[in-house]
This record gives sequence, structure tokens and C-alpha cells, in this order.
Amino acid sequence: MNTRKLLTHFSILFLAIIVVDACNYKHYVDHKFRQSYTDVNTAIHNESPKTPFFKIHFKNGDVSILNKWSLNSKKDSIRGEGKLYDFNRHQIKEGQLSFDLSTIAIIETNQLEAIKSKDNEKVTGLAILTAVNVALAVVCLTNPKACFGSCPTFYIDGHSYPNSASAEGFSSSISPALERRDIDALDCSTSARNFSITMKNEALETHMLNELYISAVPRKRNEHVYHDRYGIYYNCGELYNCTNATVDNKDIKYAINRFDENEYFSQTDSSELSSKEEIILEFDRIPDKSMGVVINFRQTLLTTFLLYSGISYMGDEAGDYFAKIETSDRVKKLLANPFTRLGGIKLSVWDDRSKEWVLFEELYETGPIAKNLMLAPLPGIKPGNGRLKIKAEMTKGLWRVDYLGLTSLHSKSEVHIVYPDNIEIAGGSNCSIDKVNSDDDNYLVSLPGDEFRFTFSLPEIEADNEYELFLSSKGYYLEWIRQQWLEGKNLPKLRKMLLNDEDVWHELATEFKSMEHEMETVFWQSKYSKI
Repeated sequence: MNTRKLLTHFSILFLAIIVVDACNYKHYVDHKFRQSYTDVNTAIHNESPKTPFFKIHFKNGDVSILNKWSLNSKKDSIRGEGKLYDFNRHQIKEGQLSFDLSTIAIIETNQLEAIKSKDNEKVTGLAILTAVNVALAVVCLTNPKACFGSCPTFYIDGHSYPNSASAEGFSSSISPALERRDIDALDCSTSARNFSITMKNEALETHMLNELYISAVPRKRNEHVYHDRYGIYYNCGELYNCTNATVDNKDIKYAINRFDENEYFSQTDSSELSSKEEIILEFDRIPDKSMGVVINFRQTLLTTFLLYSGISYMGDEAGDYFAKIETSDRVKKLLANPFTRLGGIKLSVWDDRSKEWVLFEELYETGPIAKNLMLAPLPGIKPGNGRLKIKAEMTKGLWRVDYLGLTSLHSKSEVHIVYPDNIEIAGGSNCSIDKVNSDDDNYLVSLPGDEFRFTFSLPEIEADNEYELFLSSKGYYLEWIRQQWLEGKNLPKLRKMLLNDEDVWHELATEFKSMEHEMETVFWQSKYSKI
């Protein structure tokens, strides 16, 4: 199992927050009569969103709440009037204060107007928007734990209807500390020289895109190209569908033998969210060649539910927890526990010689929107008499599987890295390609409703060959914390959830079961368009 992936994935549970650029924010409620940090913190959240606040969490554990803040001329430090609290939340300074941006872990504010400004991307990339007062879809008000949430979604030109996203970029990178690179198969081949793709922000989030490029892999027209979880590309032969596919003796072959919208998925266990199930696949007439499993899959909304549940338990101390995650490896490891419990999709092959299942891969990709098309090469076990048996073990109700089959491996692939020639912002203006053409400190900021169209010039390719295209994106995103999410504050329950307390997990299973039947409908109906 990719431990980093699981670690990253569960950190999603607590780092989902948002980005705010509050450069023009001028007002702050007077809390001088408050005597403690706890009183102040409770007050600013209880009075939110009608009263603005600006709260800074530092890398050393200190916290400051500022009044009438501004940036210096170099835009590398913040100054303002307010109070500074130490790690133990004792007040140590009051009055005019100034802080270098490099010392800041997370900024909290509740000002929607501030986030619309992109004048200072350093502040934008550190700030989280809590208790934001925005109009939510009616379905979100009735079921706030099923609201649409998304990392950047990418559409090949002409495809923009629901469920048509070709990729979800860096879908596990829910904070600056968790910035990662993500590879997505676009399921698109072309021999044309030009290619374009559109990136959308369709949720109440801020997206920070660091680097973007296309991996163009040449292939013959009778070949396919797939990538494994390590980012290695393989030229492959034809696909081999299973002759039998069962879960608990139920035939599911109809759901996994074609690339379509007919997915196999199950319901969660009503008392244990980590209960497992097994898909057993049998293959006949398979050639005696090196083979690999091809799987096209995405997550259900179970992880979305867990994400919003964790935020709810944090309540008005969400910013404090996010700051700890930004600065503490120990906290990050603790946060991995629940998603390690859920696990990924474990793939095993039956070995006729030893008469046992041989585990050879565990795949994990965060996100309920775009499907992940991936390859898992078999570990030197070839078909015996043309037959192979594969087992996929996974948590009930966590995965949607569109396709599951075999392919023959030809060779590792040649890869051409292609950066965009142009970035066009919806509405007609252009954006500098320097924002995304290298892994650096420069970011393209995307706010709710934004759209960017990237165009690429692909290298010439030999006659009768095509490019199979893959999208590589690097960055992070932060969710906007809705007021409805903060009403269930329960820090003891949060701690028990992290420690896999059986009683708490039973309560979560019961709660999810009560809304599982409507989660998909609510999720897609609450998709965001424009502020």
C-alpha cells in the first residue's frame, strides 16, 4: 500500500478549508474585554459571519488576532493592531504587531469579499475561510455532509456535462503541506498537433495550481497505454475481459466488462464502515505472456462524508487543528489511522503452484468525480493453461468500479513532456504560462466559478501512430468551511475517531447509512457555477 497516499488521503479529513486574500479588510470587532484566547476564539466564531475576523496561526504554535491589518510594500509581511498569544494561549503582546509571511502556517478569516482579490497570492495560499456566509444549494442545507466538493476538474473540449470530467487534479492535496503531483489518464488518443483542455473550479474552494503538463506517449493504433501507481507508463496489447466475476456468488460481469457509466458498487455495512468484500474474476484463453490488471475506478461519497464529519467535530477550533497539521508530522501520522482502516483496492492473483492468493498491488486514488484508469502488472505469474484468477478486495461502499480486466504488457513507454503554450481565462483574457510551467513557488489561483483553457502543441508523430495523453498536475486546494459544518463540535469524538474507537465508528456507520441512498443526488445537484 502506498503509505504516503493513505496518509495524504486521511489528512484530507482535516485540512479541508479555504483560501482568503484579505488585503482590503479594514474592520474588526473590539474584543478587549475578553480575558482569554478561548473567549476570543468563541466570540469571533459565534458572531461570524456578520463580524469580520482575521486570525493568524504561526509555525511555532503562537496565534495572533489582528485588527486593521495590511501588507507592507514588499508584500512579505503583515502588520496590524491586535493581540499575540503564545503556544499555551497566554497573551504575550498587544498593540501594533508585524509578522513575516514566512513564519505563518495558516490564516483564518470569514470575509468572502477578500477572497475575490488575487492581488497577493502568498496570503491567498495560506488563508482559510471559515463560517463563510454564501448561498448554498437547498440540497446542501438539508444534507450539508453531501455538498459538492472537488479538487480542480479537467474537461477535454466539448465535454462539460455532469460526470464527464476527464481528471481530478491533485485530489488528495487538501493543504499547502500536502501538495502533491497527480497523474490522470485522459482516456484520449490523438495524432493531431494541437490539444486543449479546460480546468474548472466547481466547488466552494480555492485551488492553487503549481505545475501542469501533458505526458504524450506514442503508441501504435492497435496498442493501449496505461500507467501504474508509480507513474511508469506501459505500452500494452488488447484487453481481455473476464469470463466470470462474482461478489458473494452474485454475478457482476455485466458491470465491469465495458468502459461505460454502468459501475459496480455496493452499500456500506450498517455497523462497520471498514467491512470488506471480494470480487473474484476468472479468465480463460489468456496468452502465455506478461500480463497486468487494468482497472477504471473512483470513490463513492463515503470519504466526503468522513471529511465533513471531521470538520464538524473540530467546530470553531478548526483553524487550530489545520495549523497543527501544517507543522506536525506526528499529527499527520495520527490522521492516517482511519483511512488506513478503510484501505485501498487490494489485488491478488491465484498461484496454481502454491495454491494460494498472492497479493501484488494495492491501489488508492482519492475522489468521487473522475475515474482513475490504472495498470497493476502481475508479479511474474503467467496464465496456466490459458487461465487466470484475480481477486480484488476492498471496503464495502467505498469504491465504484467501471472496468476490471487484463492486458498483455509489451514494453515500458517513451514519454514526451509537453507544457501549455497558452492559458486563456474564461471571458477572453490570457494568463502567463509561467504560473504553471515549473515546480516552484509560483501558482495559478483559481476561485469558485473560474475556468482556464490550456492549449498544447504536441510533437510530430510517425505515420500510423498516435499519442495517448495523460495529465500531470501539482498543487493543493482548500475548502471553504460552511457554517453548517461547524455546529457539531465534539473534540473528544474527533480524537476517538482518529484512534479508531469502535463506538464512534459504529455511530458514523449508522449516520452514513441514513443518507447513503441520497448522497450521489445531493452531491451532483449542489455543483457550483459562479459567485
